Amino acid sequence: MNKLISIFPLSIFKDSIALPEDYKQQLIRAIFEMEAETAEAAHAGDEAWLGDTRGFAFLFQKPLFEELYRRIAETIRAYIEALGLNNELLDFYFQRSWATITRKGEKIHEHCHAQSNLSCSYYLRKPPHSGGIQFTTQNHPNEFATGMFSSAKTDLGLIQQQGVHTCNAVVVEPAEGDIFVFPSKSLHGTVPSESGDARISISADITTMLRDSYGHETMMPHFSNWRRFDE
Repeated sequence: MNKLISIFPLSIFKDSIALPEDYKQQLIRAIFEMEAETAEAAHAGDEAWLGDTRGFAFLFQKPLFEELYRRIAETIRAYIEALGLNNELLDFYFQRSWATITRKGEKIHEHCHAQSNLSCSYYLRKPPHSGGIQFTTQNHPNEFATGMFSSAKTDLGLIQQQGVHTCNAVVVEPAEGDIFVFPSKSLHGTVPSESGDARISISADITTMLRDSYGHETMMPHFSNWRRFDE
């Protein structure tokens, strides 16, 4: 009997962070205020409002957000444990973090965060039909001819049944309070929102470092061992 043996999966870690309603509303108001400060350049075309390009790339520095980032840090460590890795050998640093606001017809275009190791998206406000997060691969392990797993090939009838074996893009639908953690190199974007209510997500990029790099040829050594050029 024949069968497919699937190996080398991309594992997206999903968890939830339940915040007290009054605290959640404080965060939502603060993010809408950030958007209002950049109203002259808030939304361009079908692009959602992105806090990292509007001067709000370090939300973890704001006291109001401290509890949220404590909870996100716990989630990151849970992801490391789920992969079977040892948290005790690693240090984690929030590199940058920002909010996004998506209104009807808007989306976040496909991209990756090549400057960091891990990324996460937390859905602070998620109305129904406001769009899911899409993960894409440009090098599907099963694609034995370049471009054969594109949506155009499905339209032309080459792919009879789309699935994880023959699809280079997968949409994951979050609920309010969900958080996703994934390698920063993963291509991702969002599906256009069909909701009249704004979706708010908070993204973060995380850098990991070995606490002690002795014996390790790869991975980033701890910055305490680094030296600036002018020193």
